Amino acid sequence: MPNSGGGGVEPNRYMFFASRTRMPSGFLMPAASGLNYFASKLKFGNASYVTRGFRFHFSGFALNEGFGPQETILPGNDVVIDAVDLVIGGVAYPGTFAGSPGVTIASGAKGAWCDFPTAPDLDAEADFVVVTRWHVNAGQNFVGPYRIQKHRGEKFWAAADPTALEALIAADAPVTPSLDVFYTVAPGNQTNSQQICYGPDMMLAKGEWDGRPVVLGTADSIGYGRQEVSASADARGNLGWESKWLDADGDLGRIPHMIIGCPSAQSARELTTSAFLRWDILDDIKAFNGGKYPFTVVLNQMGTNDANTTTATWKSRMTGLISRIKARLGSDMRVIQCTVPPQNSSTTAFATAAGISVSTAVWVTGRNSINGDIRSNTGFGHDGYIDVDRAWTDYPANPDKFRAAADIGQIGTLLSYTPGDGASVLSSGVLSGFVPKAGNVIVVEYQPATYGSRTINAVTDNGDGTYNVGFTSNSATVFQSNAATYWAISSEGVHPQPGYIDQWIVPRLPQSEKATLAAPALG
Repeated sequence: MPNSGGGGVEPNRYMFFASRTRMPSGFLMPAASGLNYFASKLKFGNASYVTRGFRFHFSGFALNEGFGPQETILPGNDVVIDAVDLVIGGVAYPGTFAGSPGVTIASGAKGAWCDFPTAPDLDAEADFVVVTRWHVNAGQNFVGPYRIQKHRGEKFWAAADPTALEALIAADAPVTPSLDVFYTVAPGNQTNSQQICYGPDMMLAKGEWDGRPVVLGTADSIGYGRQEVSASADARGNLGWESKWLDADGDLGRIPHMIIGCPSAQSARELTTSAFLRWDILDDIKAFNGGKYPFTVVLNQMGTNDANTTTATWKSRMTGLISRIKARLGSDMRVIQCTVPPQNSSTTAFATAAGISVSTAVWVTGRNSINGDIRSNTGFGHDGYIDVDRAWTDYPANPDKFRAAADIGQIGTLLSYTPGDGASVLSSGVLSGFVPKAGNVIVVEYQPATYGSRTINAVTDNGDGTYNVGFTSNSATVFQSNAATYWAISSEGVHPQPGYIDQWIVPRLPQSEKATLAAPALG
């Protein structure tokens, strides 16, 4: 999409450019005694043009995933960044914080910027790695944006001192065992889900930007992919329908973007009390960026968590954010609104259409009223919309419901389920018909018209088109031979499972809708 939506090439303008980026959110990470020096190795993808002049931000706060996007999760102590390397083509280029290799980030502070003065140009769509080293005292905490994606070569290490840590980095050692837990478990808290590591959040670069839109995303778990585990990230590290759709190399190309929301975020809480620090950082960027932000358009995916039985209240929460964004960033900043998908329940693990129902009436009447006003721009004041609702649902047959797994189609067969006698714990089996991977969530028809979901946590290729798989949960359910398997749809009728994102939502959301991100403001 050259020379559209951004006023042409501006080689000295800092822009968002990297895939996989997000702000810190979630829980505090404690440092154990003897394991309080840390390093993360994170892999990102470049934009579809050459970039240079890199500048990465590190924050002293995280967003609250129970009351998002309030910035109230604080370490309560300093976090000392010891060094940051930008690795391009296997060569490490050291970062500097105002000329120093490290910096101390105070609890609750906006943070600090790291430059890489010796780094070369980065080729279009090339992968690059960032290795961040930091430490706190034993018993202290840190926050972070990322859960490592091991299938992409990412690592998370802890050691007793800098020398031991450097040995792990140099050897590209396996992930430290205490940090390598719950890899295929949906995000929760520090004691029951994959551990969070520190690293850069807002990542900027100059270069040969071709004028395509660059997006700032205000989002919640519906967009980011709350139910997705790290193992379900795509080749460029993306999770959730929003990032996977924006970064897809369709007719209009990959759209660089930065998501600044988190699970539980709602329009009513964005750019209000305790939710200004990220916007202050954006203003700081504008100040050193020739008076321009590092993006050209805002995409607001939120709306689900603003729901109210009074439709006018629901709508006012969403329109209020659009007004606040324009007041903060300027009336000429375009804000694109997403339509709101439904909430359902199911008696058949979302396997059949007959077993899916709408949760409450508001998710028909209220939601349809909201979406109708978004589509017609009646009282919304946005500058265009992305119709994710119609890509998400079984539209047009069942416009208020998820598509059923069986209607998307069978993907394979569970040939056997070890040990398969219905009396012992069943925790593994043999699949055929598709290539499974850790993190896949499938629905199995155990008996005719009886369904249940399983998350795969281990896969062994038998070399004959079948795969031994392990599951994260056990069962003593008797199952039929050659049980049909399908991609799981949702665990609770709110968030989509990875297969539903990859096989239904993203393919059905036209890449042509990206043109809305570059279109002139609507009258």
